[in-house]
Amino acid sequence: MLFLRRKTWWPVIAGIGFALIEVASFYISRRPLGASRGYTVIGSIIEYVLMPKHAAKVTYWQVYEPYIEWTIALLVGIVFGSFVSSMLSGEFRLRVVPEMWRLSKGPSVWKRWYWAFIGGIMVGFGARMAMGCTLGMLIAGVIQLSPAGFIFMMSLWMGGANMTVLFYRLKTLALMKRD
Repeated sequence: MLFLRRKTWWPVIAGIGFALIEVASFYISRRPLGASRGYTVIGSIIEYVLMPKHAAKVTYWQVYEPYIEWTIALLVGIVFGSFVSSMLSGEFRLRVVPEMWRLSKGPSVWKRWYWAFIGGIMVGFGARMAMGCTLGMLIAGVIQLSPAGFIFMMSLWMGGANMTVLFYRLKTLALMKRD
């Protein structure tokens, strides 16, 4: 169990482990892993609790019925697993404003939260428009050797690199090895 305390894992081992989880997801639920569906189900539950008559008329909620399913457990597991991993590796830190943000945009907490909220809304909206999220499209698509998965992987990488350079006004994008 000592490997759980490591700050970094060898990518091949982590990839094999994740692939096994993905295969288990196909066998158990008949669907690939995906996180955005969980948020949609939570939205349907909230609407059915607060406005049941309106929710019954919404066609979208007929697909995402208001019951707790495995995707919500997946979301809880991602948060809990990340917390446990950071605690075991000694990397846990409460950072309201990350260092790169502080150096580029300043120490304002509200500005950081505003942009995080806007970015989250955009990613969530894009995930629902694409009928899936990065977890479903990228990981499940690549594991299934889907051309769309590989196209999405390259698009995500290029878009992320370009937005990082534009948003942080960087002259160069450098990859650093952490000890």
